[in-house]
Amino acid sequence: MPKYKIDLVTTRDCQEFINNLTRAQKRADLIDDKGYRVSANSMLGALAALEWDSLFVVSEVDIYEEVKKWVV
Repeated sequence: MPKYKIDLVTTRDCQEFINNLTRAQKRADLIDDKGYRVSANSMLGALAALEWDSLFVVSEVDIYEEVKKWVV
């Protein structure tokens, strides 16, 4: 399962991130190092994740091309 550390800073980052996943028809989750998990395809989930100390995206398939702009 691919896992990438990402940095979403603004609501615009969140919207672009979600649009990239949606356009590619790929499902993913946002997780942190404390065990929190939300859908990466959800604006509400992405906005909530902005408050986390660490942020990772995971998926059943490789989504690097869709998320590389935010990988740190």
